[in-house]
Amino acid sequence: MHNRVKGIFLRLLFIPAFFFFSFSQHEFATAAPLWRSGRTAVSDLPDLEKQMLLGAPLSDVLTGGSYGMTSQVWEDALPESFDWRNSEGIDFVTPVKNQGRCGSCVAFAAGSTFNTQMNIATRSPAKSWNFSPQHLFSCGGGSCSTGWFPQSAMDFLSRKGIPEEACYPYVSGATGADFSCKKTCGDAGMRSVRAQLRVRNQPLRAASVDEVKRALLNGPLISTMKVYDDFYSYTGGVYYRQKGAILGGHAVMIIGWNNQDKAWIARNSWGTDWGEQGDFRISWTDPSGVGGSIIGLQPSGEFLGLILEGISDRDALRKPVELTLRSANISPLSAELEVKGNSSFPAATKVFGSNGRMVFDPAEYADGIYTIQARARLADGTQRISQAKLVSIIKGTVTASIKIDRMKAGMNVWETIVPHFIVSSQPVPLARVRYKILNASGGIVRIRYTEHTADRVAMSLNPKGLPAGPYTLLAEAVSDENIVAASDSVTFNIIEK
Repeated sequence: MHNRVKGIFLRLLFIPAFFFFSFSQHEFATAAPLWRSGRTAVSDLPDLEKQMLLGAPLSDVLTGGSYGMTSQVWEDALPESFDWRNSEGIDFVTPVKNQGRCGSCVAFAAGSTFNTQMNIATRSPAKSWNFSPQHLFSCGGGSCSTGWFPQSAMDFLSRKGIPEEACYPYVSGATGADFSCKKTCGDAGMRSVRAQLRVRNQPLRAASVDEVKRALLNGPLISTMKVYDDFYSYTGGVYYRQKGAILGGHAVMIIGWNNQDKAWIARNSWGTDWGEQGDFRISWTDPSGVGGSIIGLQPSGEFLGLILEGISDRDALRKPVELTLRSANISPLSAELEVKGNSSFPAATKVFGSNGRMVFDPAEYADGIYTIQARARLADGTQRISQAKLVSIIKGTVTASIKIDRMKAGMNVWETIVPHFIVSSQPVPLARVRYKILNASGGIVRIRYTEHTADRVAMSLNPKGLPAGPYTLLAEAVSDENIVAASDSVTFNIIEK
């Protein structure tokens, strides 16, 4: 203990000024970890819009009981650290996503947890499985304005399952609107994979740190948390709440831990311009309650199917790529790749080699949007399909248009407004829509972007922190090569009121 206290004392002597620090209420001898605060993609939002990034009930967050108290002496069988982003040299964790202007965090946490669990179950790399949060949210009964319950998501996944992203691409994040389940693909039932409960905390009692660790050894976990205002400004380090009111409940995915940090490693759904490229570390004793309420998923029964690797959803294909088809618990007699475009492009098929590999050459197809899927025939006459991937083939350039709506030139702004951006592009979708706020000298003072590129996109403009004076809002339509394909601008004035 003497060396431990001495080390803490020395560490406190050299704390940089831009780090937050405080003492844990549960460990009087251990300083709470340090974290960095700064401007993020969501830190400048007003409180009402910050709440739109949440969506889990506060009643589902558990912080009492034995949580945080039982790990002063850790079990010998548990490793010092564990991280599904690097387990036996493989990153199993589904990529960081962005829920946008919608309280759909439960659907994203549940979908991402199941994506990752399927990657683990089939020994597949991070991008192999990609389930549709829009289908889960819209068909399960979620609402952008009121959010959803983790138990409701669990019930839906066990009863109905969930199809891949290509079946119902995410659209609610663009404007914050709810969309009907009727817009999902017609064969969603056949394309869905059902989940079942793997583990969860005991009713009305928060899980202990060691219980969470043991559950993490078999896969990621859905967890709820209280979100305080300073969480939006997190840019790195081990988070511990310092200031600000509770803005609501949130759902995230826990993917690991580190004993040295006394922290969980978790993945959020606010995009890569927040936190540690979309991830965060959070102290076990933080009052937010991450880890208190947990749900772990697994495939329902023995999974039988195909895994198509080499391409991912929303890939823009310009050069040949090698595809690999693997099977789980089945023995296909033959397999082929199905490539489907719009109505003017008939479906095409290509046969996989005996080794389950092929080279897919986009030069053989016209520019546009395609659904790519593998289909295998079995000895009993039945067929199995892989998850479909929605990709763009683009060999030329993207042409686009963008127009700023709901703003007039020279308008005065003193509180948050929500401009809309009307966009279109050919022959493939845009990678993102972004805006820049320029001051009178042309310098950039704010940047925001969204990866949700519907025909109409809404992004708020918050004047807080900017001096009064003239500004220009510059909107840009950005292609997959990070090229500005179109732009529009409007002048406005920030005034004090």
